[in-house]
Amino acid sequence: MYDFPAILTGKPVAVILFVRKFRRGKMKRSIKIVQSLTVFVAISTFGAASAQDIQYSDFLSDYSQLKKSADAYMDYTYLAPDAENRMANYSAIMIDQPEIFIAPNSKYKGMKPDDMKALADAFRSSMAQALAERYMIVEQPGPNVIYLRFAMSNLQLKKRKKGLLSFTPIGIVVGVAKSALTTDITKKIDLKGLTMEMEVLDSTSGEQLAALLEIRSGTKDDPASWAELEALIGVYSKRVRCRLDNARVAEENRIDCLSGT
Repeated sequence: MYDFPAILTGKPVAVILFVRKFRRGKMKRSIKIVQSLTVFVAISTFGAASAQDIQYSDFLSDYSQLKKSADAYMDYTYLAPDAENRMANYSAIMIDQPEIFIAPNSKYKGMKPDDMKALADAFRSSMAQALAERYMIVEQPGPNVIYLRFAMSNLQLKKRKKGLLSFTPIGIVVGVAKSALTTDITKKIDLKGLTMEMEVLDSTSGEQLAALLEIRSGTKDDPASWAELEALIGVYSKRVRCRLDNARVAEENRIDCLSGT
């Protein structure tokens, strides 16, 4: 008798014993069986590893509901049951300042506090401007207010060899930039990779209504960029606005929030 579970563990010794037990005339067929089992084990192991390799920053209030998404701009998403209809109860949005997490293995980990604040304020302003076209932007929670939080985590940075003089005058007042691309940090440091995290919460109960996670690995052939990050912020703003808009019309008149940019 042969121990097939042992073979499925992928242990080399078990596979060798399995092959040797067959008569020489059946050796070729045995090898094919073993090869098939090996491929099966390899595929199973790969699938499990790919789901576990995501590095969470613990920014989101809950990661357990995230599911693989077909949206080109979001790797993982979550939408609470009946959330699209419930969005009709909200008429105002509270947008928090985004959080920034530099990856432990980033080639460059330095960022001045003023640069970090200017970057965060720029992205916050960009999102607020997109949503303010149809909804009130507020700073206090309430029964008709959704709370929007987002973060740029696992940032992979690389300092440019020849950059601008990095000097911060004492007492300088940094205003809210219209574009993140105008901030000094984007001119001195290149963005190579990041993870975008965002969630929409009920501002009074804290219930997670929606969440997303997008990984831009920043490979050598396709590195991430500040411009790409700014574009993603714009896409996510439109997604939120679309959900709110859909809640205010009949179901047959709703549009696909995942289409277009």
